[in-house]
Amino acid sequence: MQSDLAWTHEIELASIPAEGRSFELVPDEETRKRLAEAADVISVPALKMLVEVRPVGKDAAEVVGKLDGVVRQACVVSLDEFDNQISENIAVDFAVAPESEAETDDEEEIEDLPDPIVDGKIDLGALGTEFLILAVDPYPRKPGVEFSAPAAKEEAPPEPKRSPFEGLSGLKDRIKKQ
Repeated sequence: MQSDLAWTHEIELASIPAEGRSFELVPDEETRKRLAEAADVISVPALKMLVEVRPVGKDAAEVVGKLDGVVRQACVVSLDEFDNQISENIAVDFAVAPESEAETDDEEEIEDLPDPIVDGKIDLGALGTEFLILAVDPYPRKPGVEFSAPAAKEEAPPEPKRSPFEGLSGLKDRIKKQ
C-alpha cells in the first residue's frame, strides 16, 4: 500500500472469480478527512463506492460502478458552507502492461489506454479518490443563491479626448498667415 494516498483499498486480481466480484467501500472518518484535503473541499461527510470488478482474460480487468456522497463546500457567491451531493459513474479498464504513451502521438489513443495493474493489484481506493475529485464542482453555488452585480454609479460623461493632431492644425493656420 502507498501511504501517500488519501484512500487505498488494494485487491488482488487473482482473487477475483471469472464472473466478477462486487465491492462496497465506505471510507472511515480519518480517510474522509484526507479525501477532503485531496479534493480541496471543507469536508466529506459521506461517501460510498459500489463497484464490480471483472477479469478480462489473464492480464486485464474492468471496473464499473458508481461513487455517491456528500461534500461540504463554500459557495462562490455567498461564501456560506453547504453540503453538495455528488455522484459519478465509474467505468475503467485495467491492464498489466498498458502500451506506453510515448508510442503514439494521437491524444485520443493516449486517453483510451487502460490503467495499469501493478504487482497483480488494483487500488480501488485510489480509483475512488480520482472519481471523487472529478465529481467535485470547482465553482459551487449554494442552492437559491444568485449573483447580483453591484449597481453602477452614474458618472458624468467623460470629456472628449483631444486629438494629438489638433496642435498641428493650429500650426498649419499660423504658417498660412505668415
